[in-house]
Amino acid sequence: MIGEALPKMWYSFIFWNGYYGVCIFFVISGFLIATSALNKWGSLPEINTKAFYGMRFARIIPLLSLLLIVLSFLHLQGASGFVINEERTSLGRAVLAALGFHINWLEIKVGYLPGNWDVLWSLSIEETFYLFFPLLCLLVKTERQFIAIVAIFLLISPYARTSLYPGNELGDKNHLAYLDAIAMGCVAAILSKRDWLPHKAIPWLTAIGWIFVVAVVLFKRIVYQAGLSSIGLNVTLLAIGTALVLMGMQHRMKEGRQKNYLALRWLAAIGRNSYEIYLTHMFVVILLVRWFKAWGGEGEWIWGLYLGGILLSALLGEAVARGFSNPMNRYLRKRFVPNSPSTPVAQST
Repeated sequence: MIGEALPKMWYSFIFWNGYYGVCIFFVISGFLIATSALNKWGSLPEINTKAFYGMRFARIIPLLSLLLIVLSFLHLQGASGFVINEERTSLGRAVLAALGFHINWLEIKVGYLPGNWDVLWSLSIEETFYLFFPLLCLLVKTERQFIAIVAIFLLISPYARTSLYPGNELGDKNHLAYLDAIAMGCVAAILSKRDWLPHKAIPWLTAIGWIFVVAVVLFKRIVYQAGLSSIGLNVTLLAIGTALVLMGMQHRMKEGRQKNYLALRWLAAIGRNSYEIYLTHMFVVILLVRWFKAWGGEGEWIWGLYLGGILLSALLGEAVARGFSNPMNRYLRKRFVPNSPSTPVAQST
């Protein structure tokens, strides 16, 4: 069995870190959005709300709408793995929750939805943050004030993850639970853009960031035994670590010291299509798992299933991006946000 062939730490790292992967993505998302806003408008208080909302709509809604149409059709056809339990909630309620970016709240109330619906919980949190992001930018007079305000989430989010819905296994999917991660991404973008930190301190901060990330992701038991998980600080520590690593990478790029490795180009390609991959990867997962079980695959072949899932999900995401998302994005931006770039600065978000 694959679990016996690998050290327990590495088995856990490869197959049981999806939750932390989403947390890391929240930080990256905040970093990309804030960087995009800074590059376009110069400073956050100068943000153009109409253009910002227009670009978010063009990026998010077309593919989300298409996904909901497909999922609704599969539900109505009674396709196995895609049918919503009508005793818990209705198809119409699920569609409304997805379009209203509160499917996470719906799952807290009624329990898990089918896999392709469940992945939308993180999108609900992310897009709710970006609904208020430009309004907060307009309210503050300086970016330092923005940092001071969003830093409050370092106190709010740990509590929201652990205590807001006690006894509910999905309670940590609430809207407040991961705003510290998105906020840290925004703060990292501002600090990277403004060069407020001494350059000599960046390598040390990057090293500290890697220590935080490795400690949380690889040494989960130690973090748990230290009591950090019970009070929600494991995710906060991971968010701060990821933000510091992003700042270090950005600093190296600005100095021309970030080498363009082939592996990084491959990851960059996946990053550009991360939205498409995330919204469609469960189709690949469901089909592959069914085929694997029908084939009678054993545990030692799980590597093939795992790598095949990554490759096919990346290819499907690329096909969806080229054939639908990017053309729709360009069309809507050209029509409703004429001064926006034809190619989004932060394509992955």
